[in-house]
Amino acid sequence: MKINSAYLSTSKMSKVIDIHEKWLREHQETIFKEGVHYHYPNGFKNCRWNVSAMLDWVENSSSESSDITNEILNSICA
Repeated sequence: MKINSAYLSTSKMSKVIDIHEKWLREHQETIFKEGVHYHYPNGFKNCRWNVSAMLDWVENSSSESSDITNEILNSICA
């Protein structure tokens, strides 16, 4: 999949990483960090997800994630 933007809306990011957008919103402040994984550009009510940070999270989450994150990922992938 070719991605032309460095930042995407929640709905578009959910399609890129194949995770439901509701799940992304629910874990915005637990797993994902503002300023790293997502940002609120000036004047925007909704966040924009950092594509490279999210792809890195998907590709490297098993080696860097906490026990809570591993439990969540295991329950989703099971």
